Amino acid sequence: MASAAKRSEGEMVDMGTLVGTFRRFGLVGPPYEVLGPVAPAAGAEPRMRIRLLETGEETDYALAQLLLDPSED
Repeated sequence: MASAAKRSEGEMVDMGTLVGTFRRFGLVGPPYEVLGPVAPAAGAEPRMRIRLLETGEETDYALAQLLLDPSED
């Protein structure tokens, strides 16, 4: 699995540093935990596996969107 992905032109994100962190969908959305990178599909944007804390549900989420969500410190 890739451990880095392009954030924007020429900028790379180490996806491993996101694993185990907690974020929230927007300013008032539910919190989630970042579990790890998802195996990339050819030509697809990078995705991360997340777990919603309220329900325990796991799903894949676009890395670009994840980076816009605020961190829960």
